[in-house]
Amino acid sequence: MFTDQTILIINTACISVLAFMTIILAMATRLKGGIGYAALIIVSTTLPVYITNMMRTTGTLNMPFLWYISVFFNTLCFPLTWLFVHSQLDKTFRFTWRTCRHFLPSFISLGASVIYYWSVTPEGFAAEMAYLESDKENLPAIINDIVVFGQFFIYFPLMFRFLRHTKKELQENYSDSEYLTTRWISHFITLFFVLFFIVFIAYVISPRTDAWLIPVLNVIGMSYLVYNSIAHPVAPYIQRLKEIPDGEAPDENVPLQNSPSFTLDETQMKEICEQVTNYLETTEAYLRKDLSLAMLSKATGIPQKTLSRAINGYRQCNFFELVNTMRVGKARQLLLSLETSGYKIDSIYEECGFRTRSTFFLAFKKVEGQSPAQWLKSANNTE
Repeated sequence: MFTDQTILIINTACISVLAFMTIILAMATRLKGGIGYAALIIVSTTLPVYITNMMRTTGTLNMPFLWYISVFFNTLCFPLTWLFVHSQLDKTFRFTWRTCRHFLPSFISLGASVIYYWSVTPEGFAAEMAYLESDKENLPAIINDIVVFGQFFIYFPLMFRFLRHTKKELQENYSDSEYLTTRWISHFITLFFVLFFIVFIAYVISPRTDAWLIPVLNVIGMSYLVYNSIAHPVAPYIQRLKEIPDGEAPDENVPLQNSPSFTLDETQMKEICEQVTNYLETTEAYLRKDLSLAMLSKATGIPQKTLSRAINGYRQCNFFELVNTMRVGKARQLLLSLETSGYKIDSIYEECGFRTRSTFFLAFKKVEGQSPAQWLKSANNTE
């Protein structure tokens, strides 16, 4: 068990590091976009807890008001993280009065603390804090623990389920590699889960570990955000296009088998895939950064669900994989002509339909199993 002085040093160091990282993120992202919002959640929900821990350790916490702030923001962490994930990956998300129900447990925990400490004198409150320092629990602390750990078992399954659904939706409807650039959100939530699970186990063994372990783990989480914002800048999120209603074919000559309710056999799926591939190649539509299944449906007159069924059934891949395989094929052509075209490996991604260099490299490696430079070297060696 760490001494009070060690806990004080750890919290002070963590506050300093978090402040420094927040400044870096503010400069890199202007605290806008996904990374900026995630950083604000970390800072706003943990900084009051660090300050409270420091004051409890030094025996100077004799004002219930600071405890109220700490309890309230501590229990907001999971609801805010869930709403952050939802808002970043679902462009139809709107904050409404119904959304406020996620904050109800936080107000319950806050209300329990206010009622319990309402008539307690500063001296009595300081004695309660000293009691909690000895790995003991009182009613407000127990309610706070129930809320926090209850949220852990509710919100993480919700977030992982939503991320899995969103990944499938993006891959089936969008050709752009934005899915790859938003993977950092999934990675961040996974890291968050691992860190909090460590906190859960440590807290069960010794509740006082929250005074030093949580600050350290939050610094790790913030470090990941800083690394991601510098090494892998996140491209603008997908501008969701309104779907063409299934069954509404823009061309009156569209055959009956393109109806979304029509069951496709292998021959029909093959014909649709050949039609789609021919359209993408002849028009070079696959090079459009904003290409979506809705756009392809409108251009070919084939309902979206029918397109998706045919591509998945015959090509054994989704729309995302089909188009990005074609883009990688274009990249291979450009790589082989680097000496005469004046291009460089790092500069061809835009010509292939990718928004960013990082998504191009990720998609190329997914298709070819190696980086563009490694592929080019192998190709040159076989000539």
